[in-house]
Amino acid sequence: MFLMKKLMLLSLLVVVFTAGMLFSNSLSLWDVETSSVLGQIADAHAKLFEALNPGYDLEVVHIQNDPYKTKLKVAMGAGTPPDLFYTWGGGTLLEYINSGMVEPLDAIEESLKAKYIPSALKAVTIDGHIYAVPWQGLTGVLFFYRKDIFDKYGLKVPTTLEEFEAVCETLKDNKIIPIALAGKNKWTESFYYMYLVDRIGGEDTFTNAWSKRKAGAGFDTEPFVKAAEIIQDWVNKDYFPRGFNGMDEDIGQSRALIYSGKAAMYLMGTWFPNTMVNESPETAKNIGFFNFPAITGGVGDPSNLIGSAGQGFIALTKTSKEKIKAMDFLRNYIEDPLWIEQSVASGLVPPVKMAANYVANDEMLSGIAAEFSKANSVQLYYDQFFPPELGEVHKDIVQKIFGLTITPEESAKEHEAAIVEYLSR
Repeated sequence: MFLMKKLMLLSLLVVVFTAGMLFSNSLSLWDVETSSVLGQIADAHAKLFEALNPGYDLEVVHIQNDPYKTKLKVAMGAGTPPDLFYTWGGGTLLEYINSGMVEPLDAIEESLKAKYIPSALKAVTIDGHIYAVPWQGLTGVLFFYRKDIFDKYGLKVPTTLEEFEAVCETLKDNKIIPIALAGKNKWTESFYYMYLVDRIGGEDTFTNAWSKRKAGAGFDTEPFVKAAEIIQDWVNKDYFPRGFNGMDEDIGQSRALIYSGKAAMYLMGTWFPNTMVNESPETAKNIGFFNFPAITGGVGDPSNLIGSAGQGFIALTKTSKEKIKAMDFLRNYIEDPLWIEQSVASGLVPPVKMAANYVANDEMLSGIAAEFSKANSVQLYYDQFFPPELGEVHKDIVQKIFGLTITPEESAKEHEAAIVEYLSR
């Protein structure tokens, strides 16, 4: 009888163990890391999470930038999003929060505040609640350039618009494309528009025109018109590759011009060094960077940056059936010491306190950290700051500016009309 009971108990344990193996608890995470080392880091940490949490699976799905936005929107609308999802913060995240799809991270708030620099959480703190965890690090949009090309033609890093245009003319004279650009994705072109508006009108120009709606400060005012005029002047001068509006950033068509030396400059986020590690590590020794040039007569501080102190975040959906474990992942695996070490090794400045200590021995990363430390302001991308609908309108208008299918004055009026119509609903 005792032996029979023992065998029955053993059989029951086997069944339970087998069931646990067959029916593990699953979590999912969607991100946009299809080409950066961060995707590999995410995969490695998912495996670590699974090893330390028997019976749990964490599936990480990497999706290209633009398709990701559509896929996530559809999943949110259907009530079937992943447990964890990548977000840029700003208006898109706010829309998902307002629709009741995002879980506030109150349970781990103190842990997050103790770990990150305050500005890293700013874009995802709404009504006193933190809704996402920084993922990519300090990311500002800068001009990256081929130092070897600059040296060959005796070029100096430009600090003013006049100096910048002189560099572009010298490059053109020597059959070098001045600026690599893939405009099919639209957001790549918005960088130029945002920086020009900032350098002409100053850091408050955008917020006065959008969120504050100050009298006489709409999108149809001089800084926005002048920004479009400068862009179209550069297009007419062939500062960009021929056919750039049909080139795709997601598949690296702009970066390929930098890697091959066919183009000399590239306005991109500071995730570029991270991507370069994967795609063309031999190019890294020839890459330097500089902030967007100042404009004579403009009131914008030339230290201002476009970007985010915590660019790229991971948020938790309310529909997740594993919120506790998901929060454990956010608290324990993102930006843990191993994550920081791997991030720095792959070309990222972690948005944690004392970040400069982690990158002191890396010239480029310490330089990026320095740009953030001296920046007077950091403007989140317009298309992310806006609600999604307006963000798309903005990108469409900017692409038309670059495509020369709209005048600067028309672009300003279209921007303003879209905002007025949206706010009147």
